[in-house]
Amino acid sequence: MAALPDSGPSNGHGANQAEGEGEPKRKRARSVGVAAGGGGAASASAGVRKEKKGSSSMAAAAAPASAARALPESAAAWVVDVTVEDADALDCGVCFLPLKAPIFQCEVGHVVCSPCCDKLKATGKCHVCGVATSSYRRCHAMERLVESIHVPCPHAAHGCTMRLAYHDREGHRLVCPHAPCRCPGEACTFVGSTAALLDHFSEAHSWPCITNAKADDNGEFAIHLHDGFNLLLADCSTANTKQGATASVQCLLLLTVARQPLGRTISMICIDPHASDATGHGQTSKEMECEIWYSLYTHLKSLRCGNPLIDHYQRSRFRVACTDLTYGLPKPEDGFQFFVPTSLLIGDHDKDGIQVRVRITIK
Repeated sequence: MAALPDSGPSNGHGANQAEGEGEPKRKRARSVGVAAGGGGAASASAGVRKEKKGSSSMAAAAAPASAARALPESAAAWVVDVTVEDADALDCGVCFLPLKAPIFQCEVGHVVCSPCCDKLKATGKCHVCGVATSSYRRCHAMERLVESIHVPCPHAAHGCTMRLAYHDREGHRLVCPHAPCRCPGEACTFVGSTAALLDHFSEAHSWPCITNAKADDNGEFAIHLHDGFNLLLADCSTANTKQGATASVQCLLLLTVARQPLGRTISMICIDPHASDATGHGQTSKEMECEIWYSLYTHLKSLRCGNPLIDHYQRSRFRVACTDLTYGLPKPEDGFQFFVPTSLLIGDHDKDGIQVRVRITIK
């Protein structure tokens, strides 16, 4: 069997040296609880605790399937829940990203991922022991091991039941529908998935939540907004500018109506649980645009009462900020505010809110 990583500085604690020189960097030790699965050595069902990197338990987990089947029933039961005390052993020793096939090792057994193996060819030697990179070869045992180790989703506490290969954990986290957002309410500390947020908004704050709005053939929503927070769960169109194709994605929009001395303003943000994944500052890099219309046509009765307004139409198109509300609500002055003068708020519009039309596009 091909050599596995030894207890030296590879993979976990061993970092890469710049151009193969200098002392290797070290990553902080960390622990991760995993469940073996996916066939082969770790196929079954287990509870093996790995106390030290390179211990015999890791070698046992990577044993051939035939050997695993030959184990007594009591021994096979040891392999369900595996605790890796040094989770760095599952990471590439150069880029520190989780190892995934194809994995390569030098003659000594220091392993790296395929992209880093290609980069090391420029240095001509292993990042740890200095062995010529021309001697690197596939480490099928390590590939089998990392494919067999499954971990829960980082958002399991918020309802996700997925168990993923260790190297797929981060990719799933970026798209998991159970990723949490914070409540925009002042002094409210609630954190939950989009579905949990909608229930919280309605039950804890009694904010208007529109979840059944249907867009017309032009992708426009007709919605009635009240003073304060209004939540809209809408299917927003996404445009593929390269292929000219369109699709839709469900978005949670927060529209805030605020009374001003001369009228009302309407501002909008998108509550996006993955916003901070793009920039690290609670806002996403994707571009979302909104078009909003407000129109008013005066009835003949109003004209007879001396109202000079015959009809009114206004439209604005603006970019919408996407945030997971990690840092609270954006300041109103940092975004666009759609302003409707008091003179246009006639009758029911003045008492119960504002009727507008909205269209959202994600580019």
